[in-house]
Amino acid sequence: MKVDQSVIKDINRRKIMSLLRRKKKMTKSELGKAINVSLPTVISNVNELIEIGVLKEAGVASSTGGRRPTIVEFVKNAKYSIGVDFQIGRIRFVLINMNYEIICDRLIEFDVLRDMDKMMSDVKSEIDEMLRIMNIDSSRIIGMGISLPGTVNEKDKILEFAANLNIDNVDFRKYEDLFNFPVYIENESNASAVAEYKIGVCHNKNDMVYISINEGIGAGIISRNKVYKGYNKRAGELGHMTIIKDGAVCVCGDKGCWNAYISERALLERYRGKTGRNVSSVRAFFELYDQKDGAAVEVMDEYIEFLAAGLRNIILIFDPRYIVLGGEMANYAKGFIEKVRRRTFSGEKLFSEKDVRIVVSELGMNASVMGAAIIPLNLFMEVEKVY
Repeated sequence: MKVDQSVIKDINRRKIMSLLRRKKKMTKSELGKAINVSLPTVISNVNELIEIGVLKEAGVASSTGGRRPTIVEFVKNAKYSIGVDFQIGRIRFVLINMNYEIICDRLIEFDVLRDMDKMMSDVKSEIDEMLRIMNIDSSRIIGMGISLPGTVNEKDKILEFAANLNIDNVDFRKYEDLFNFPVYIENESNASAVAEYKIGVCHNKNDMVYISINEGIGAGIISRNKVYKGYNKRAGELGHMTIIKDGAVCVCGDKGCWNAYISERALLERYRGKTGRNVSSVRAFFELYDQKDGAAVEVMDEYIEFLAAGLRNIILIFDPRYIVLGGEMANYAKGFIEKVRRRTFSGEKLFSEKDVRIVVSELGMNASVMGAAIIPLNLFMEVEKVY
């Protein structure tokens, strides 16, 4: 079988960038030993990476005999990536460097998302302004990832359906000409799973299911170092699995969906149903819960039952090593995560806490926008392409 030398070269360059991103500085000989290639091969690849600016020479190391070896350094601010996160009523933008650090963070708000053409024009203006403020030329942008709360065909760049945004069948290919860099789209939960896997609480940990709990419920699944999408690119729509037959009506129109019991909206509506009082936000609800408000405690106990019911289904279906609770609810989950664990594993004979860890996201609401921004960088500089 003929070996494609261009593929080998691309892999070696990715190995060098990925290794130096972690190590910061190494000699060329150390690089060669670490990735198991010859010194001439390292020198050739390093020189090309220096030419595009992602590496630079940073002096020489101490000699052990003979010529002192040259040190090579990773230039984390050589290139950047943009993450865009569509949520109900707002779009968030982050600019990150090659070390996955946020350099700029901006937000625009809207009442109702009616015209996607107008919205993407606003996105273009916001990004142009962000790059102007940061004095960064668009040629240094590797790409832009867009996180969307719905069913996404990332290959054809189509948002098929987003119930919470009340939009469907949006083709993002027609917006590519607005930008001077590649554009990628991804489901919000999948993007969040990417962030958790690359920089979050489950860094480099396989067999992970990320649960996004916001206005709606979604899930991102990491298996064998990649996001698992399924045959029709719909894997992870766990918010619409039925947990109670003929139960509460979901935003999708069906009854008994998990989403109708553990979303933010469901939590607040359940409190209102018990008390007749409106709670303005999830934060306000948890203030009542922390104050031991009787109705809030009762609602939360019920909420944990519904949450645990879905988690048990997930464990039996996917057999994950980790389940990450994320989204807005991650901001409050540390106060009730032990109850969730106890309820999930109580009385179970098919699995136990030794088999699967249920943890809280450390990225919180940063997960989806960071995951969107990480996708272009992952494709550019890492051997292991999670996307």
